[in-house]
Amino acid sequence: MSEVIQIVAPSLFLFAGYLWLAGWTEWPWRRTACFAAGLAVVGAGVGIDDISLAVHMAGHGVIVALAAPLLVLSRPVTLMLRALPRPAAGDLAAALRSPWLRRLLWPPLAFAAFVGAQLAFHLTPLFWHALREEGLHAAEHLIFLVTALWLWSVCLAVEPLPGRWSPWARAGLLMAAMSVSDIGSVKLMIDGYQSAGAAMLASMMPLGLGAAAVAWTAVLREERRARRREVAHAAG
Repeated sequence: MSEVIQIVAPSLFLFAGYLWLAGWTEWPWRRTACFAAGLAVVGAGVGIDDISLAVHMAGHGVIVALAAPLLVLSRPVTLMLRALPRPAAGDLAAALRSPWLRRLLWPPLAFAAFVGAQLAFHLTPLFWHALREEGLHAAEHLIFLVTALWLWSVCLAVEPLPGRWSPWARAGLLMAAMSVSDIGSVKLMIDGYQSAGAAMLASMMPLGLGAAAVAWTAVLREERRARRREVAHAAG
């Protein structure tokens, strides 16, 4: 319960800041809803953690596979670029173009960080240590959320970030992340925790749905381009 309280306070602070920024510009309500839903799912994922091992694993899944993409889809970076005073927005835009950020947002690095965290906490003794030690447990949740935000940011590519890959490569990266993370689910089942493994497996499915959405969006975009080319050719 103490960990839930530690999540609620910063979540309310972040949401208040998001609303304040949104009030300075015309901002779609659906993005604000995504941000609120993402914070709520993080709180829920942490809050249900102690009910059972199966629910614990489902909580991990919803944090990385549902809360993280909702927060990314709320586009906080774009909001800051629009709402901050011009000097601050200019500094942020310059930081987004910096070489160090391009290296940090290299998609394979984000992928490695995400799957590394998943495998480290699900295949090693860290798994049971985190269940017993509250501090390590809180750190586990934070690492899961940060690495998931990292991965979803480079794969959804909805923000003006450098180093963007093609949509097909980004979709493949999400599918690969889901597949590698499922190794933890398989290990739980082999160790005799079938319900926990199944819960983790099911809660990670949004990674695959995200991959399908990225690919489908690319198909629709290409169809629109083809139609525009046909119209231009017919007009010429």
